[in-house]
Amino acid sequence: MNRLCSVLILITIVLMILGCQKNRPNAPVRIGIIKPSIDHLPLSLALDRGYLKPAKYELVYFTSGWEVQEAITAGRLDLAIMPFTYAWSAIGKGYKLKISCCLERETDGVLTSVSIKDIKELNNRKIGLLRASTLDILMQDTAKIKDIIYTPVYFRTPAEMIAALKADEVAAIVCYVPLIQKMENDYHVIHWFSETYPFHPCCDLVITESIHTANPKLINEITTGLVKAISDIDNPTEETYNLVSYLYGLDKSQTDEALNHTRFAVCITESDKIFEQHMMESFLKSDYLKKMPEIKDVYLD
Repeated sequence: MNRLCSVLILITIVLMILGCQKNRPNAPVRIGIIKPSIDHLPLSLALDRGYLKPAKYELVYFTSGWEVQEAITAGRLDLAIMPFTYAWSAIGKGYKLKISCCLERETDGVLTSVSIKDIKELNNRKIGLLRASTLDILMQDTAKIKDIIYTPVYFRTPAEMIAALKADEVAAIVCYVPLIQKMENDYHVIHWFSETYPFHPCCDLVITESIHTANPKLINEITTGLVKAISDIDNPTEETYNLVSYLYGLDKSQTDEALNHTRFAVCITESDKIFEQHMMESFLKSDYLKKMPEIKDVYLD
């Protein structure tokens, strides 16, 4: 009897999900973004300039990558710009997602007090991190390369992490553009991960298999708009600076500094795949990932 009830409940849930999908034929495409991150700048610019039609898309804002992962795996999003670690771990758990391309690259580094001059001074110190993020795995990798032992202190959001650094609860945090630019009066980046891995992927464009099946032309439409926006970012005008100021509260010099440590490119190369797979293999050792998904299950053909 219990088994029958469980089966009936499962069937009901599936039918509800399918019903919701059928009831959204003309609804805007829901795209999840991490609001404090510069990763969504090309998308925001594409919508602002009309490269993508704003009426066709709904931006859903989050403060961290794990929140985006939670939303897209729960069916509340159709696409997301999110750290590749969260995409891989969700796919490894069986969720029907695909990485369509890498988008935001570099941007992240180790932020600490200006009194600390060398990253090795962080040996045996506490470092603030976002658990299971690209920041987390890049710091683990850097510690091995630099022969550093540190105590990770995990936070749920970048805001909590920054507050801990200001309160001297940690000696450093692993953070990203443009939050770094807002901290540079009293803190500095002691190590950019791009020094070790130039042009490395950070946040990818991730799509649910269901929306891709329903609208296979969607990705081409979005990536075309993103490419146009990235061209504008590479040659910023006063309008671009104004949009960055509106989105992130940066002045012109802070914007230039942020973009100097950011690379945008709508593509995915074999090198990108190798890098992401290498980093995710470390996740297996950290017990963040129970099973490594196959490459064919991760990337969109």
